[in-house]
Amino acid sequence: MAELDWDALIDANANKAYCFAMGLCGNEDDARELVQEAFAKAMDRIGTHDAALPFEAWFMTILKNLYLDGTKKYEKRHGQSLDVPLDETGLTVADGIADVREMSLLDRLERQESSKLVRRAMRGLTPDARAVLLMIDLEGLGYEQAAAVMGCPLNTLRSRIVRARVALKERLLALEVAL
Repeated sequence: MAELDWDALIDANANKAYCFAMGLCGNEDDARELVQEAFAKAMDRIGTHDAALPFEAWFMTILKNLYLDGTKKYEKRHGQSLDVPLDETGLTVADGIADVREMSLLDRLERQESSKLVRRAMRGLTPDARAVLLMIDLEGLGYEQAAAVMGCPLNTLRSRIVRARVALKERLLALEVAL
């Protein structure tokens, strides 16, 4: 196997990886640490990368999995079920149904420079929901590439993005009412 130019790979992927990690973690220190850990793991496991597939998708999968593994460990220690009702109606994240009129809520809030509220709402979502929203709505990844990163079929990704958008809408509406 030819020698890889790790400096070039890091330069080409570091910014997007940091933005993705920042969205997942919600703070700079954890995001930087996650990106460093992901690059270290990629270097150790480069032999498992299929050169016919994009390095970026493989690397982002490593980053996402490291984040999810860390979150699972934390949840095991401090756990709370994801089946807990979101509000007094008793609906959980999986129970939500997307409202097409409000799909652009994230875009409207960003245009109004309310990114702080969006970040706060994102922190309240599950790691998977944050990951799909960040990849598709913020980073602009295609559904196929996001499905590869998430390690799931395309239809599963489509249902996850719908549920994640509903959950984000619910969090944003709850935060706006609380203001």
